[in-house]
Amino acid sequence: WVRNIPPSLWTAYCFEGTRFGHLTANVTESLNGWIQEASGLPIIQMMESIRRQLMTMFNERREASMQWSDILVPSAERQILEAMEQARAYQAYKVNEAQQYEVMTSEAKWIVDLKCRTCLCRGWELYGLPCSHAVAALLSCNQIVRRYAESCFTVANYRRTYAETIHPVPDKTMWEKTEPGVEYGEDGDEIVIKPPKLLRQEPRPRKRRSQGEDHGRQKRVVRCSR
Repeated sequence: WVRNIPPSLWTAYCFEGTRFGHLTANVTESLNGWIQEASGLPIIQMMESIRRQLMTMFNERREASMQWSDILVPSAERQILEAMEQARAYQAYKVNEAQQYEVMTSEAKWIVDLKCRTCLCRGWELYGLPCSHAVAALLSCNQIVRRYAESCFTVANYRRTYAETIHPVPDKTMWEKTEPGVEYGEDGDEIVIKPPKLLRQEPRPRKRRSQGEDHGRQKRVVRCSR
């Protein structure tokens, strides 16, 4: 069945974009765990709990980012520093004017294309940050390594992500009351909310396991006469 699904939807090498090292959808499981406590509440309390969590998270991350002075966020900065440390042991040779380089390590040889931002190890494409081979090529031509990271890793874009404020919602005792089943549009006209269309429900799934015909039948010993 998997062959009937386009490879770009389930294989990393056919994916057209950058996955930034995420090969699964586990991020959704993290979200489920984050809102697990709120998910068991009534609808209004649940939405208010999630809103408060988001409001607090946005504010905490916004304030934390104001203390950063680097170009990249701390996690990306650490990876770049590790790559620069590894790149010191490599030798980079320029191939042509198209910004292609041959990088020699103690174990293998790698080809880096600075213009296309690719490396044969595929690390640059998969993670969005220059790999150690690309860093060796960048340092050999006196380029600023951090400028070759994807823009999502920059502190500036991180701050833009959390720049907006999630405002508190007044207590429900202060909400404007309307007649049950009636809503008013922006122009003041009454909007009648109709009940949803009734659909035939599927039968409930069987809970009890189907038993064989001889299940529960009383057994007795039969002795053959001689």
